[in-house]
Amino acid sequence: MATITPPLFRVPREVLENIALETVLANPVGPPSDLVSLLCTCSHVHRLLSFPNSNDLLSRIYRGVFDIDAAHRRLGPIALRTQNIAGQLRANFISLQRIRAGDIDSPHLLEDLWVAFVLLTENDGKNRVQLDWARAGEFVDRFVHLRLWKDAQNGWPLDTPVNALALWLMWGLTDREILARESQELRMHIISLVLPFVVMAFKVCTSSIMIISSYLINTQYHSFYAPDQHYHLPLPTEWQREELYSLQTAHGHYPHYRDEKEITHTIQHFGQTVKIIPPLIVAAATLIYFSRRESVPLAIPSVLPVDRPSALARGIIGGQTQADVVEVNAHFAAKCVPRGDWHWKDALTPEELMMVARGSCGKELKAPSGAWDNDWERITSCWDPWSEPDLKGVVYTFGSMDGLWQGRLLIPEEQGYLRLVANPNRPAQFGETSPNMSSWPMFMRLKEHHCINPQKPVPCGGEDDFDDGIRDAWFPRTFRPETSEGRLTFTDPEGSRTVYETFVEGRPNSHDPTTCEMCILRAELEEKEEERKREEYRHRHYEREFAEAGLGMDVDGDYEDEPTYDAECSGIRDIAFTGQTDAYHGMAWGSYTFLGRVRAWDGLIALIRIAHDPHRRGLTRWVFRGYLHYGQVLVGTWRGMTADVDSIPWEGAFIASKRA
Repeated sequence: MATITPPLFRVPREVLENIALETVLANPVGPPSDLVSLLCTCSHVHRLLSFPNSNDLLSRIYRGVFDIDAAHRRLGPIALRTQNIAGQLRANFISLQRIRAGDIDSPHLLEDLWVAFVLLTENDGKNRVQLDWARAGEFVDRFVHLRLWKDAQNGWPLDTPVNALALWLMWGLTDREILARESQELRMHIISLVLPFVVMAFKVCTSSIMIISSYLINTQYHSFYAPDQHYHLPLPTEWQREELYSLQTAHGHYPHYRDEKEITHTIQHFGQTVKIIPPLIVAAATLIYFSRRESVPLAIPSVLPVDRPSALARGIIGGQTQADVVEVNAHFAAKCVPRGDWHWKDALTPEELMMVARGSCGKELKAPSGAWDNDWERITSCWDPWSEPDLKGVVYTFGSMDGLWQGRLLIPEEQGYLRLVANPNRPAQFGETSPNMSSWPMFMRLKEHHCINPQKPVPCGGEDDFDDGIRDAWFPRTFRPETSEGRLTFTDPEGSRTVYETFVEGRPNSHDPTTCEMCILRAELEEKEEERKREEYRHRHYEREFAEAGLGMDVDGDYEDEPTYDAECSGIRDIAFTGQTDAYHGMAWGSYTFLGRVRAWDGLIALIRIAHDPHRRGLTRWVFRGYLHYGQVLVGTWRGMTADVDSIPWEGAFIASKRA
């Protein structure tokens, strides 16, 4: 008797996969539960469509329910291999399901927070929806309220990988609606939880490393990936950490040089083992703090003049008007992380889609996740001041700081702040009133300037090998800067000049591959590589002839190309900033000039701010140091210049973002 083949067995595999894909995409949020029902129809379907026999299907599902452009940009074509995408689909949903279960004491907590944080940095619209399905925002809120201060040392919460990831997720999943719904009581409680990370920028402990739950835990608070006094990184290998500590404080050695063995982790991401360090906890805490403070508008005293014209009519030149305070309240310096749009690609042409996939498009077409690319490069490249990977991406996107920036400063009372330096224990009364803290708006209109190869950059400043001049934004104080006719010119004491070109959006710089030393060297290396490949081809050809004659080894194997890193040369060797306070902002909040620089190793920005009014005691010369995070907000700390570079300075947090 002939065996009857069920009709379902005659359906081509490709058709079954299309049915499965459409089944999943009909309800794309959360794990593909509808696919389970399809797999249960019979063993034949289950065998064809279940993991690991269906990598192609799972890869297509991933593209339909998660964002993948960021992984392609950051990891290269290897991220698009079907088996790697299929494995990542399973890993994502396993972690998201555990987060949705709500166990903040899970043994998989660190792993799951890493998955969630990377999904946040890769979000173009789909990932955020999946994180919302997992109730990740509620999860990290509970963690912060119940576990952020667990194992506190000397009364201070710890800078741990779990705490850092939780605070970054808490901030990344916060929007203006959430901030508007918070009660005053909840807002103040959140501020109290994160305040130590915001205020205690110098914080280290007598024992710099602790072991908690089998993890090495850093007990200092990190504001930078390497101490700010250094401009040239990585440091010489002959320099020992112990030789670089400038002083011993009640809180331990200062400054602190991180050891990559103590802080690096490895994660499995799209089939790759990625070496990574946690994002800076201080920056996340600062964003959370200022977002809560900005949610409460500044009071507008009725005694103030209505606006500047009315103030001038009354003979009042300086000081605030009601209009000035209204302007400050209208701009949130702590810009929330954009949610993205699930369907953002629908309006793009096929050519534009290809540009987005390659990451080679302009700002108007760049995938929303592209704003996180600089942050990604920092946490995957800036592990240790003594090291730097051979293949490293961009840590600062040129042109980013050009424009009008508005923000806020947190200014602790100086003597109260310095008393904290001398006391290893958290005072019982520690808070926004002890030491007393004030907040002040900041405005700066910046221009960006580029040193184009073969022009030599201005050397760094400083007084010795261990100080590159951070008090002058890494510039020599003896060099005189002048801006005119689209350029910034530095003149040294001997009269020699170094020219930086002023950046203008959309206008190319003067980079010339025929004179650029890097392009010339690259062309020479490429020619040598081509010659090596030609020689290798000739060698393999002769070996094959010998092998056919029985005189040599078999050379008919599979040869894979070695990984390469390709990027266009911009010719930019150094990035500098100049700026000032607009006149109308200066009348209200103080007039300043700015000079700054970018540290190439990690994208740290240093800006020296000089007050026009020499009578503003203690405020005449400050330096601001920070990073531009997710392409939106400059976050860091300012330091007063009353102490030398080897001493713990009076300092406070600040944030600023570009005005639209």
